[in-house]
Amino acid sequence: MSTTTLRLDPPLKQRFAHLAEAMGQTAHGLMLNALGQKADEMEAQLAFSRLASARYQAIEAGQAVVEWDDMKRSLRERVQSASLKNAPVKKSTKARVHAK
Repeated sequence: MSTTTLRLDPPLKQRFAHLAEAMGQTAHGLMLNALGQKADEMEAQLAFSRLASARYQAIEAGQAVVEWDDMKRSLRERVQSASLKNAPVKKSTKARVHAK
C-alpha cells in the first residue's frame, strides 16, 4: 500500500479522533473508509451524468421518447394494480354453514 499525506486542520483531525474512538476503529481506518465511500459516491454520480448526457444526445438525435402524460398514466395504473394485489383480504365475521 502506498503512502499519501493529508494535512488536516486541527478541528477535522479531532472530529476523526472522536469518531474513531466511538466506533472502535483507528482514525486511519475511519479516514480510509470515508475516502472509499466518497470515491464510490463520486463514481456513481459520474456514471449517472454520463448516462444522462448520452440519453439526452439520443433524444436530440431523434430517438423516440415516452410523452410525460403517457408516463404518468402508466405509472398510476401500475401503482393501482400493485395496490389491488397487495390489498388485505377482508375476512367475514359471519359463521359459514357447509351443506353436507
